[in-house]
Amino acid sequence: MHITTRLALALLLPAPFAGALAAVPTWSDIELQARSNLLVNDNGWNLPPGSSFNSISAAINDTAQVAFTVGVVPGAGGSHPGLWTGASGSGALVYEGPADSGISPEASINATGRIVFTMRDTGTQDGLYLYDPVAGVAARVNTLPVIPNSYSSPGINSAGAIGYQAVFSSGRALASTLGTNTVIHAGDGGVSPGSPYTYIYTPAFDGQRRIAVKVATSPDMSTEQEIRLFAADGTSTRILANQAVDPASLWSGFDNGLGVNADGVVAVVARRAADNRRVVLRSDGTTTTLIAAVDPAGTIREIEFFAPAINVGGLVVFRGRDAAGQAIYAGDGDTLVRVVGQSTPVQTDLGSAQIGQHDSSPIFAGKPGVNTRGDVVFVAGLHPTGNNQVEWGSGVFIAYADSSDTIFVDGFDAEP
Repeated sequence: MHITTRLALALLLPAPFAGALAAVPTWSDIELQARSNLLVNDNGWNLPPGSSFNSISAAINDTAQVAFTVGVVPGAGGSHPGLWTGASGSGALVYEGPADSGISPEASINATGRIVFTMRDTGTQDGLYLYDPVAGVAARVNTLPVIPNSYSSPGINSAGAIGYQAVFSSGRALASTLGTNTVIHAGDGGVSPGSPYTYIYTPAFDGQRRIAVKVATSPDMSTEQEIRLFAADGTSTRILANQAVDPASLWSGFDNGLGVNADGVVAVVARRAADNRRVVLRSDGTTTTLIAAVDPAGTIREIEFFAPAINVGGLVVFRGRDAAGQAIYAGDGDTLVRVVGQSTPVQTDLGSAQIGQHDSSPIFAGKPGVNTRGDVVFVAGLHPTGNNQVEWGSGVFIAYADSSDTIFVDGFDAEP
């Protein structure tokens, strides 16, 4: 194993982390992938004119291919949703749903470019969809014998297994499908009588067909909280618990969403019991590392309520606020770097721009994503340099990890 010493001894993790001892990259190259705007302003870019995406989360794979959903695509017969994918600033819609149907605010893309997402209000076609880049088509996934009322939070791993939350009228379950094999990993008491789980929150899917999720075990569905990793055979591992479950815990509660890497290591936002401050954590169930903590006089003034992302090297990316405003940060537990934020300069199809809004509206949409190399995908508002009163809409961007920095490979690091 070769260790890049670009940031010297300060790069060492403060506690052992399986398979990772690596530098936090820097990000200086930020590339626009697509942009939407109101037609009264301009036609947008890399999308049909008048297309709109709001409150979405873009996904990125290890070759820096990006996927995201588009809520509104104008067309004859009414507006309809679409799915976009591309790389290196080039891409297009590869699927368009029926008129007046809905599409999930996030998609998941794996190493081969296969993408999963959900559709709704399409009659018998409601459900989980898989886009195959070889065939160039998206088709509904057969999840028999699991037939829920709806699906949410789909994820796809490199083997092609698809994990998701299955929502029934009686409750919620965690399930996955690989080919014709569908299994339920866990269900709440309404779906699986005798289950200790009273509520199942927003899950994330890993590379070994496991599902990480926050679960409640108390009758009120919120007091007792655990972060657990559920395998396809129904067994599970507790990663973290709050003080209501474990009096020795340092945490009083956890956010509803989380991130998980291919090896089942979790990134989650928690509330520290000692001072009630929000913190970002990384944990494999044995070692828990503090990535960042809110400090009113420090770097991170606020951690926003969006799930963090984590790659195989243990790099955690999250949304927060610093003294300059909203920002996306990345850290490994020792080093914390601002990736992008309020007023960051970027190049667009219209010329030089800055990340920002014309008012106090949120700058970013959804949650960020990160790949093995450390490239970060995000969605943000933008305006021309020096003039935030001109509306240039919202863009999907990749912040590329600088090529001189560490690349994470299967939990280890190597120079390019």
